[in-house]
Amino acid sequence: MIITAPEISRTETHCKYKVNVLMQSGPKELWFRVQNDFAELISHNSDAAVIALLIPAMLSNEEIKVEGAVSERLLLNLSGPLQKILQLIIPSLNVIHIHAAETNSVSNPAKGVATGFSGGIDSFCTLDDFKYNKKSDRSQITHLLFNNFGSHGKTNAQKIFDKRYIALLDTTQKIGLPFVKIDSNLADFYDKKINFKQTHTIRNAVAPFLLQKGIGTFYYSSGLSYETTFIGKKSDTAYSDLVTLPMLSTESLHLTSVGGEYSRVEKTLKVSHIPDSYETLDVCARGRNEINCSACKKCMRTLLTLELAGKLKQYAAVFDLDIFQKERARYISKAQQGGDPLFEEIVSFAHKNGNQTLTAPTYYKLLYWLKKRIKAIK
Repeated sequence: MIITAPEISRTETHCKYKVNVLMQSGPKELWFRVQNDFAELISHNSDAAVIALLIPAMLSNEEIKVEGAVSERLLLNLSGPLQKILQLIIPSLNVIHIHAAETNSVSNPAKGVATGFSGGIDSFCTLDDFKYNKKSDRSQITHLLFNNFGSHGKTNAQKIFDKRYIALLDTTQKIGLPFVKIDSNLADFYDKKINFKQTHTIRNAVAPFLLQKGIGTFYYSSGLSYETTFIGKKSDTAYSDLVTLPMLSTESLHLTSVGGEYSRVEKTLKVSHIPDSYETLDVCARGRNEINCSACKKCMRTLLTLELAGKLKQYAAVFDLDIFQKERARYISKAQQGGDPLFEEIVSFAHKNGNQTLTAPTYYKLLYWLKKRIKAIK
């Protein structure tokens, strides 16, 4: 695989970063596009392109030849250590050689601090720690990113991406941070056998490298707690974030996983105190409706926690609470049989909370089951 040096061009509305890619299957163009307002953030380095194409090259067992400049530290880690970890996670990958025409090791990190923002529990929790919490002595977020790297599905992905971005605009304006929309054809390079969940950390890491001329720190919102960290075959690359993200860091860009110190219940409780989340929170696993479906596992888990915390009514604008009331018993019955550790967190929270919010007449069946379950964990 040959990756040409990046070409950067501008139209009246957008700035485009592209490289030509010569693969065994033939030539192809990889491109990224952002609003002109953020054109000055785009780096001329080839780092973003190499990270974007690493897994596709490993899958097809093609060595990579880069005609542009790559960070020396990044090249070192991509050439061996990181590939070994990726291979342990996805055994079908091959270890390949990477050659770069030029390397650089200038340690001059930009002042910008970025994180992805989807309107979910994890991203709002990150904002609570690094934006809303004015007492924190850690670096404050300066930019929010929204990527089209494969998370919006395969059918009508572009339409869904645009729709979701627009839906979040009002909230990001209230938050007071610039919202960078990064469009790309990156997903076209990924084999159908490897889904987004298996590769999301590497794909999303491309964004700060693309913008590293203005971004020096990137917070990646963890979906898992520290104790779940694992290097090995998994369907979700999040288990290895604590290891892979530091290995992607360079002389000028620091990537780190954040939020792993909290349980899912703790994150939900933190978010429930953020008014900006009341009309924006998006946790739905189905993700195709104007609001959350209010019936999938992720919706039910979130709503049950909010109900226990007495915060359910605040989210009436983004959830159908009638559907939740109808589906609650079914969810609880299924969850208590499946041994879901995140559901166990909810049970523990109900125990610690003294069941004070579980007194409504419509909640008696749930209360009865929770009391039985609480006795079992005492």
